[in-house]
Amino acid sequence: MDSKTSDPQLPYPGERIEHRTLGPGAVARLLDGGRKALVRFDRRPAAPSVVLVSELVGKGRVAAPAPAPVPRSSPEDPPDRQTLEALRMGVVPVRGLNALTVGRQTELVELDRLLDRGRGMVVLSGGYGAGKTHMIELADAMGVGRGFALARATFDPVEVPPSHPLRLYGALMRDLRLPGSAEPGLRPLLERLGPSEDHIHGDRQHRWLSPALFAVHHAPAELAQDVLAFVAGQGRDDHRELSHQLRRHGFKGRDMLGLPDYRTFGQVMAHMLGGVASWAKDAGASGLLLLLDEAEYLDRLGSQSREMAENVLRFLAIAALPPELLAFEPGAIYRGGQAVHRELSPVYRLEQPLSVLCAFTPDPQVDQVLRRTLLDPASRIELEPVRPSLLPVLAEKVYDLVKAVYPQLDPDPDHRRRVTQALERAFRGGQVESTRQAARLVIEFWDIYRQDPARALKALDGSA
Repeated sequence: MDSKTSDPQLPYPGERIEHRTLGPGAVARLLDGGRKALVRFDRRPAAPSVVLVSELVGKGRVAAPAPAPVPRSSPEDPPDRQTLEALRMGVVPVRGLNALTVGRQTELVELDRLLDRGRGMVVLSGGYGAGKTHMIELADAMGVGRGFALARATFDPVEVPPSHPLRLYGALMRDLRLPGSAEPGLRPLLERLGPSEDHIHGDRQHRWLSPALFAVHHAPAELAQDVLAFVAGQGRDDHRELSHQLRRHGFKGRDMLGLPDYRTFGQVMAHMLGGVASWAKDAGASGLLLLLDEAEYLDRLGSQSREMAENVLRFLAIAALPPELLAFEPGAIYRGGQAVHRELSPVYRLEQPLSVLCAFTPDPQVDQVLRRTLLDPASRIELEPVRPSLLPVLAEKVYDLVKAVYPQLDPDPDHRRRVTQALERAFRGGQVESTRQAARLVIEFWDIYRQDPARALKALDGSA
């Protein structure tokens, strides 16, 4: 968004804000349809952070209190006024996506298969306007409807570069959402598991998650918060000191290892994510679904960073796929760190319930990486822009949405046909290049029409 939004609860680029733990800063841009913001905090302006908009305090806005746990929207939920507002802003809505999806039957079948398997990796590839973000949002809603824990990250060259696995892991843990919980992050998962001895010291123990689980249930609040931040990739505390303090309170498991921001720690990232996926299923979820958007930054990296980014994608594939579906030998992938890190398996459990959906912009270098990573061509979905022949279907779907929200709307059938004709002209003339733009144009027409039909029709004909 380039200017102030019409929603007073959303910050705008350049606005000064305050975060309760990170302090003051300035908004750089909004992400994920306004749910998150990239913020340059004063204490670290060169390395902006991605935070939830609900955590920000600004002019005329207070940080939202933690809401009561409620289920997130599913694609079958009916559209509402929030859906309309998202379309007016040119943002993919989070509700009613099924009612606005056209020409994606094949892609929906593949997403269904991914969720049915409960494990796997699928790549969406498509240029601007092809609908990558729409499909990511749809997968998010479908995952919620199927009871998955979800975590989403948007690649960014500074905050979440694809060549830095532990930054990616940290971004995913900030967004981790457990079914039925409104609070993001690892804590709801660890609280739902309870003080499970099997997960702390038994067969389900994990080198990092087990100390965090013990801390949440048995350690003082301040120590628990420090351990939780460290294990979630949010803190740089001394892991040795944290481990020492946990032992003083009765923890008998293995000490935590360090989590430095090295580009060679892909196997650690994979092991962590596999643990979270397995524990999420232990806590009643269907598994863990990871959604990675804007991965086109891969082609902007230097050669060494691009090689590290390829390693990250390969370790994600190792964690999500059985070995026979990999186009490489898992044991041959470079592992970094000390010997104790290198010996760590990137797979926490066989058949761990981890699913990954990535969105890429087509690029020859990216295509080469994918061919060297994923053996099954069915794991790659090529998104083509919606065909012009489907624009009338989209226009009618948007009309139905507006009619559901404003039932008093009762236009002449010819006026609805004229909307479709104007949309087709705009598409042929290049004024509309994506379904998002098309939906926004139709919404704007009906907004004017509800107030002044004659003015709306004149604008539609280009005479005003």
